[in-house]
Amino acid sequence: MLAAGSAGGHLTVGSLGLLRDSVGLTGVALLTAALIGGSLSWTGPLAYLVLSTYAIQEGWTTPGVWPDRPPHDHGAAICAALVFAAGVAVIAVRGARDSSAE
Repeated sequence: MLAAGSAGGHLTVGSLGLLRDSVGLTGVALLTAALIGGSLSWTGPLAYLVLSTYAIQEGWTTPGVWPDRPPHDHGAAICAALVFAAGVAVIAVRGARDSSAE
């Protein structure tokens, strides 16, 4: 909802940057859901954002830190797309780890 609502406004990283970041963080959430369960899948993107904030402060320039890259950076887009594809593949094969109580 926030991404759709901000589409009409001016974004500093642009719409492509927003799309890249949303796709990448969705992939991280899917991978986390496969590892520790769907109810805690929010911890993966949060941990990634903490790690990427540290990496940005230290001046890392790898495509793996895609939130800091310019919107038209192909390496960052490829990295985010690969994380998303891996998350979709793992969820399709294993599914989310849900406890027996759910």
